[in-house]
Amino acid sequence: MRAQETSGSDARGVTTAARDQGQAVDRDGRPLPLAYTFALAAVIVAAGLYGLFVDGAYPAPEGVRPTLPETLRGQDVVNLLAAVALVWGGVRAHAGRLGGHIVWLAVCLYVPYTYLMYVVAPYNDALLLYIAGIGLGTYGLVDGLVRLDATTVGRAFENLPRRGLAWFFIALATLFAALWLWAILSVWPGGIPEDLFAYDIPSIVHVLDLAIVLPLLAITGVLLLGRHTVAPVLAAMLLVKTLTLGLALLSMNAFVAASGQPVDPGEPIIWSVVVMASVAWLVLFARRMSQPDRAWLRPSIWC
Repeated sequence: MRAQETSGSDARGVTTAARDQGQAVDRDGRPLPLAYTFALAAVIVAAGLYGLFVDGAYPAPEGVRPTLPETLRGQDVVNLLAAVALVWGGVRAHAGRLGGHIVWLAVCLYVPYTYLMYVVAPYNDALLLYIAGIGLGTYGLVDGLVRLDATTVGRAFENLPRRGLAWFFIALATLFAALWLWAILSVWPGGIPEDLFAYDIPSIVHVLDLAIVLPLLAITGVLLLGRHTVAPVLAAMLLVKTLTLGLALLSMNAFVAASGQPVDPGEPIIWSVVVMASVAWLVLFARRMSQPDRAWLRPSIWC
C-alpha cells in the first residue's frame, strides 16, 4: 500500500512537473512576426528610393532652407542602411539572439525620429510612407521593449564596463544640449535660429533631441552608474541611435558639399568622432554580452 502511495505521489509529481514545464514553454515570448519587420523595411526602402531618385521629391520654396533637399537625400542613404539592419536584427531575434532584437529595437527607435523630420518638410507624395514608418516603428519599439524580461536580460551584460559608457552618454547629451540651446538662446528674445527647415517653424531636431533623446541619454548614463538592470539595453539601443545619427550627419554634409554649397569644416570632424566612439562601444558590447540561458522576451505586454 505504501509503495502504491509512493508510486502515485511520484506520478503526480511527474505530471505536475510536466505541466509546469509546459506552462514555462507557453510563457516564452517570441518577437513580432517577421512580416512586421519586412513591412517596416519595405516602407523605409520605398521612401528612401523615392527621395533619392524622384526629381523634385524635396522641394525648397522660398522660406525653406536651401540645403533641405540635399539634407534629406543624405538621410535617405542612411535610411536604406537602417532597413538592412532592421531585417538582420529581426531574423536574428527570431533565431533567439538577444543582440539581434536590440538592433531591431534601435532601428524602431530611429525610424519615427527620422520620419518626423520628413513630415514637417514641404509636402510630397511619400507622406503616407512616412506616416506608416512612424506608426510601425513606434508600436514595434513599445512592444519589443516593454516585453523584455529585464532581470534575465540584465544578466547578459554583467561584464560590461558601465562607468565609462555612462560618462560617454552624459558627455554626449551635454554636448548636443549645449549646441542646440546655444542656437536657440543666442537669438532670444525675438530672433529666429539659423539652419531651420522653414524660416519660422521650430526645428524638429531641436524639439525631439531636447525633449526626448538627450534626456534619455543622460538618464541612461545615470542608470548605468546605478547598475540598473534595464540600463544596458537602453545603452545598446542608444549607441545604434548615435551611430546612425553620426552617419546621417556625415551623409548630409557630403550631399551638401557635392551640391557646391558651403559646409562648416568642423561638423564632419564632430560627427566622425561620434561615429567612431559609437562603433567602438558597440564592438565592446558584442564581445562582453552573453546569450541569456532562459527566455528573455515575455509573450505579451500585459502578462
